[in-house]
Amino acid sequence: MVNRAELERVRYVTAHFEVLQGLAVLPVALGCGVAMAWAAGWISGWVVPVVAVIAAAATVAATRHYRRTYGQVRPRPGKARDTFLLWPTAGLITVVALAHAVGPHLSISPEGVVLSVGALAGAWFQRPLAPAFLLIGCAGLVLSLAPLGGPGGPHPLSDTENWIILFCAGVAVLAGWGHLLLRRTLGRGRHL
Repeated sequence: MVNRAELERVRYVTAHFEVLQGLAVLPVALGCGVAMAWAAGWISGWVVPVVAVIAAAATVAATRHYRRTYGQVRPRPGKARDTFLLWPTAGLITVVALAHAVGPHLSISPEGVVLSVGALAGAWFQRPLAPAFLLIGCAGLVLSLAPLGGPGGPHPLSDTENWIILFCAGVAVLAGWGHLLLRRTLGRGRHL
């Protein structure tokens, strides 16, 4: 007999199947992180297009893997595509941009705090993804509230490139957890 928590997890995974395909999202998050590392001056510019090509190929391969392993889910007619994280994420990034305008020279990172609080809120609203959201939120809060920029200097996470890298790292953790949730719920699939 299936318990209630297991049934809720199966419902969640089937309703959000497309966005839980984390292996297809990981290369994109990595590519964005590499682009921001270049923008911050940490790496040479030639690395970005190489990583972009590899990330695109890896995303295509991962998408094919999910289709081959689990099949393809077609939304019901008349249903809009699943955007359960799109609007909260867009709102969160808007608030981060406003926080960046308010406190770029603080010893804490208001941008990191806003992103971390958003992740902690995600743990409440997206319960099956709560472990990943809690990890992201708690780690982000610790990093954002630690005076990493010194007593009078700006916090490193207040640089646009750095908080975007933090956001990409959070997306990568969430994508990895989504893949694990999908695999744990649906099993190894048809061909594995």
